Amino acid sequence: MDLILTIAYVALCIAVFKIFKIKVTSMTVTTAALGGGFFMAWMYISMAYFHPYTESGQIYFKSSMIANNVRGKITKVYVVDETPMKKGDPIYEIDKKPYLSAVKDLNSQLKLAHIRLKQQQKLYDKKAGTLYDLEKREQIVSSLSAKLLEANFNLENTVVRAPADGHILQNRLEVGTMAGVAKMASLGSFLLDEEPHYVAAFRPNGLPSIKVGAEAEVFFPALPGKVFKAKVSKIFSEVAEGQLLPNYQMKSLTKHNVQGRVPVQLEIVDDISMYNIPKGSSFQATVFSDNLPMLIELRRILFHMFSWKNIINFEHGAKN
Repeated sequence: MDLILTIAYVALCIAVFKIFKIKVTSMTVTTAALGGGFFMAWMYISMAYFHPYTESGQIYFKSSMIANNVRGKITKVYVVDETPMKKGDPIYEIDKKPYLSAVKDLNSQLKLAHIRLKQQQKLYDKKAGTLYDLEKREQIVSSLSAKLLEANFNLENTVVRAPADGHILQNRLEVGTMAGVAKMASLGSFLLDEEPHYVAAFRPNGLPSIKVGAEAEVFFPALPGKVFKAKVSKIFSEVAEGQLLPNYQMKSLTKHNVQGRVPVQLEIVDDISMYNIPKGSSFQATVFSDNLPMLIELRRILFHMFSWKNIINFEHGAKN
C-alpha cells in the first residue's frame, strides 16, 4: 500500500514540475521530498488508524467429526464423493452381526426371565415362595431389560447417520475400514450446511475506528479486481493469545508475547453466490469510519488498486 502511495506522489511531483516549469534544484527537490514525506506519513498513519486495512481475513465454516458409538468393520457405504445429505441420511453401516446376536440372546433371556417371574409370583401368592426370591426375579427382569435397551441402541447405531444437513469433506470412506469409538478414530469431517463466517484480524491500534454496522469492503485473491461491499457485524471481545488453559504451566511474562490481532466478523452485503469461492479461503478487508471522510475515497481507490495484484501469480517453493 505504501509503495502505491509513493509512486503516486512521485508521479504527481513530476507532473507539477513539468506543468509549472519549476526548476530542478537541490532546494526544490528537497522541499518536494520532505513535504511529500511528511504528507504521506500523515496520510498513511491516518488511514491506518481511521480506515484500517488487513490482509488477514479468513472464511470459517462449522464442521462435525464423523464418529460412531459402536466399533466394527464397515460393510456398506451409502454416500458417493461429496453428495449433499439431509439430517438423518445414512452415511455408512458397520457390521451388525455381533450386535444383532446380542439382541436376540437378550430377548431370549428376558422371555425366560418373565416366565420365571410369573412362576415365582404364583408361588409367593400361595405362600410357597419367599419375598426375597420374588424380588430377585424382578431384579433379573429389570437388569435384562436395561441390557436389551443398550443392545438395541448399539444395533441401531451400526448405521451412522448425518448429524445435520451438509456433506462429507473429502470423502475417503471404504468398505472394510475398521471404525472405532474414540474421537481420534474419526473417519472424516462433516460440513454443516450453514452460512460461513467472514472473520478479519485487525491490528489493535485501528480498533477504536471499527464499529458494529460500519461500512467495509473485501476482496478475494481468487477474484482479482472484484471488490465486494460488506459491513461489520461483530467485534470479538477476546483474543486467542490471552487464553489461559487449566494445566500445569504457569503464565510467563519474560518470554516474548506476540501481539494478538482482534477478530472482526464481517457480513458480505453484495451477492457472491455466482462466484466459486471455497470455504476456508482467505480475503483482505478494509473498514471505513466517520473520521477524516476525505481519506475514505483515497483508501477505497488504493484498496481497489490493491485487489488487482492477485492477477499475477507465481508459485514459490514448488516441488515436483
